[in-house]
Amino acid sequence: FQNTGMKRKHDSVNGDDGETKKLKQLRPFDFSAHPKRKIALRFFYYGWKFDGLVQQKDTENTVEKHLLDALLKTRLIENPEECDMSRCGRTDKGVSAFKQVAALVVRSSTIDDQSFWAPETSDETKQKYKQGDELPYLKMLNGVLPSSIRVTAWAKVPLSFSARHACNSRIYKYALPRASYDLEKLRAAAKLLEGRHDFRNFCQIDMNAARVEMSYEREILSVTVDEIAPSSPPSRYDLLELTVIGTGFLWHQIRFLVGVLHEIGHGREEVELISRMLCPTTTPRRPVYNMAVDSPLCLFDCRFEREGQEVKWMRAEGKVFDKNLIHMQKEWAEAATRARLLSNMMNALCEEAREGGEEVDEDIGLREFVQDKSQSGDYIPFSKRKTCDSLEEKAEKLREKKRMKE
Repeated sequence: FQNTGMKRKHDSVNGDDGETKKLKQLRPFDFSAHPKRKIALRFFYYGWKFDGLVQQKDTENTVEKHLLDALLKTRLIENPEECDMSRCGRTDKGVSAFKQVAALVVRSSTIDDQSFWAPETSDETKQKYKQGDELPYLKMLNGVLPSSIRVTAWAKVPLSFSARHACNSRIYKYALPRASYDLEKLRAAAKLLEGRHDFRNFCQIDMNAARVEMSYEREILSVTVDEIAPSSPPSRYDLLELTVIGTGFLWHQIRFLVGVLHEIGHGREEVELISRMLCPTTTPRRPVYNMAVDSPLCLFDCRFEREGQEVKWMRAEGKVFDKNLIHMQKEWAEAATRARLLSNMMNALCEEAREGGEEVDEDIGLREFVQDKSQSGDYIPFSKRKTCDSLEEKAEKLREKKRMKE
């Protein structure tokens, strides 16, 4: 009898009792009985597990969809269309982020100069409301999000705050296998990208009026290429890391930049190619070339340092921090141990081939990985490649298309 009673009590507390569950489902949550506020959320995600950040019609496996589902499940928002959500940097399929930021209006449990009530909330409800500590946003969201998305900090922000427009700079990191890159040439080419330039030849341009008419000038504050924990002697399986800091970026810009730097670093193009492609007069039409593979790219940081737009983050602490770190350590341990296993296999495979008198190109797979395509046929220099239409030609085609419809 006692055991039965304990079970019933336990089930009721955890929301497993059938009648309690039915009552909760019948009773709608009254959002107007709670104050609201705008907050910024800082979160990381592993891009290789998702189809991009932003919601799309043809897939539900986007970071934003998972985040909105978590916000709905925890009843922090009532309607995704009415939460005034903005995100800092859009990332495409396969691309990760460490300090991605989204801002939105959520339910709150405290009242201050930045909180507010819904228009339909009665004066009686406002007067009777008993505020407590602020809701544990990080714990609530991480409790229902996939382990490959973790919220690491939150902040109170003004109602006018936009995660996109308040950000004054973004940092991207791209990891590359060391292979046989000429580091001196790679760094010299990377340096030419710094400053304010027209990057139309380093991005993807859709055939629509908005894309064709926009400015392609962007400012890159710095570009560095670092060796990550180099072996002694250096190994082609060491890693390089490209770090790009800029005030704003174009669609696929980093991956197109890496695609060009890759060819320069391997000696198939000269450093001066960067200068030529940064000049729309010299190169009005972008040569056809592959952008680099997506998975090594990470939106590493989003900075909010403009006066009046600073963000005071409240970071995850205690068990919430521990869980975030544990998830990340497990992912790293799995990747690192697999890398070691593969390294042993590759070294043994090449050694056996050399002992048999075979010449081995140990870079080919590393080059193909970055290029995101198989390496076949003779290399075609950029100066001899087919080209895309210039912006002016795209604009004329759109005008002609519009005239034909009329």
